Formats: sequence, structure tokens, C-alpha cells
Amino acid sequence: MKITAQAQNEKSVTTPDGARRTILSHGGNLMLVQFEFAAGATSWLHSHPHEQVGFVAAGEIDFVMEGCAPIRLTQGGSYYVPPNVKHQVVTYAPTLLLDAFTPLREDFLAAERGA
Repeated sequence: MKITAQAQNEKSVTTPDGARRTILSHGGNLMLVQFEFAAGATSWLHSHPHEQVGFVAAGEIDFVMEGCAPIRLTQGGSYYVPPNVKHQVVTYAPTLLLDAFTPLREDFLAAERGA
């Protein structure tokens, strides 16, 4: 369980699509994660069994989700991803996203531990 965190003091992992992922807090069935993307980045189209809510803390993205038209989001925008629905982001500026997942992402915890 990680109850509190200062993002700059936490271990980060570079994802295959070049984002910097930092687990901020987690416990029970909930996890908060920060993603930092460079301008011009595209995350891979993926899905997972977790519900996800995200917030654009800085930057500009196209949020793409299966079954929906892409939507442009800027600072202050938010999104919801149901379980097992494919989604991705395309960035147009350096971007900082805050994502909450439930249940928590055991795969992220394993990667942080280097497993």
C-alpha cells in the first residue's frame, strides 16, 4: 500500500510507447498513476480489465476509444474507460495525465518492482 506520494520522489517506469509512468498512490482496489508523454506521442491501442478514469493535468490529446469518435481534450479534460474497451491517446503537446484504476494494476506494481 502506498498512501501518499510526491511524484518527483517516486520511481518511474518508461513504457513501450515512451511514456513515463509513475504510481502515485494505491490501496485496496484503487490506484492513481501519472503518465507523462512528449508531444507527438501515440500510445498503443490496448484494453485491460480495469475501469479507468483520467484527467488531463497539462497538454493536449486526442482520446480514442473503441465505439466512440475521437475527442480532443486539453488541460482540465477528463475521460472514462470501461473494462475491456480498446483505447489510446495521441498527444499534440507535452502531456501529463492522471489516471485512476480499479481494481489496482498489479502489472504496474510488478513492473515497478522490476519483476
